[in-house]
Amino acid sequence: MPSPTSILRCAAAWVLGAASAFAGDERPSAFDAPSKVKPGQVGLLKSKDMGMGYFLRVPKKLDTKSGARLIVFLHGSNMNGLDYLRSFESMNWADDALLCCPNGEQGSDPFGQNNFTFGSAPFVADVTREVQKAFKTKVTYVGGHSQGGFLTYSVITHFPELYRGALPMAGDCWMQNEPNLWEGQPEVLEKQRRVALAVIHGKADPVVDFSQGQHGYDCFRAMGWSKLRLFAPAELGHQFMLSPVQEALDWLDAMNGIDEKRALELASRWAKDGEWGWVLQALESAQASQPKLQKDAEAAAKQATAEISEALEGPAREWLPKWLEFWRVYGASAPAKSVVKKYLERRDKQRGDGARLFEEARALFQQEKKDEAYAKLEKLLQEAPCTYEAYYAVSWLAARK
Repeated sequence: MPSPTSILRCAAAWVLGAASAFAGDERPSAFDAPSKVKPGQVGLLKSKDMGMGYFLRVPKKLDTKSGARLIVFLHGSNMNGLDYLRSFESMNWADDALLCCPNGEQGSDPFGQNNFTFGSAPFVADVTREVQKAFKTKVTYVGGHSQGGFLTYSVITHFPELYRGALPMAGDCWMQNEPNLWEGQPEVLEKQRRVALAVIHGKADPVVDFSQGQHGYDCFRAMGWSKLRLFAPAELGHQFMLSPVQEALDWLDAMNGIDEKRALELASRWAKDGEWGWVLQALESAQASQPKLQKDAEAAAKQATAEISEALEGPAREWLPKWLEFWRVYGASAPAKSVVKKYLERRDKQRGDGARLFEEARALFQQEKKDEAYAKLEKLLQEAPCTYEAYYAVSWLAARK
């Protein structure tokens, strides 16, 4: 009969996607400070201020002058940071980066089963600051798988100043973390929008339904994120190591001006796909002059702006889905500035009505008064079509049975 440990390892291997990640029983040594972990080593630490345990891998070739990327990655439920750190190493993902993998605060064995909670974001931020202070970092990304994916959204909305990119995987955005909650705090929203967001969710995920990943992505699309991408492999289930992590990291790097040559290669590819927002962001971040690409991007944005301006005169149920995609792709371009400004002015005026009507509709749904609830959503689209809640209204009306 297999031992309990081997059974847990088999389960973990299924979640991670490859049993090879668990070859060997080598356990990292404990260190009392991240600066004491040398290049090529993995250390087990506990943050000084809040006491969260974490594993830290310092790359073999650490560039102390220019600094390294710092990737903070959060494990799934009943797992630990070391399992994910070893998975990164097995796949040769981000070998040149500082890799920090915290353990959830619920769990007593750093090498066993641990879990995060709804209140874990401050602990993760504390670990992030500790590692940032110990090393020169040129950019910091945070990501997570499954339970860690849910937590990633919480981390970037509450502590956006610490990160420049995020990789939430097989998770969703908790109601407490939806970005519209900061609509009254424009300075916080501005920091949040600087975080490039690469959402990864397999369409064949049997554990966390794909609709949840789509919802998380749409929450930020409905708030005008332009540095936003959804990776949705059709055959991917819940396995971490089969996910397009490297592709997502390449995209995040391009959004942040890391590796100019690679960013320009990707920008040329994205131009063929019509992803002009990513093209402009990559060129701006890399401070690269590519006149033809820039000219083509501006021309596409000008045409799209004219088309969406005309569409905005029609019924909200028709133009709102088009607007969300226009905002994501062209929102940061020069031709789109005037129409985006006008839309945001309308949103600000309609915000109170949108929130009120949406809450009334939700209360009616809870009372099983569906016809009245749908009528309330229709009214919302008429009176407050530019609000965040209008995205939900269109979505729920479209799914009406």
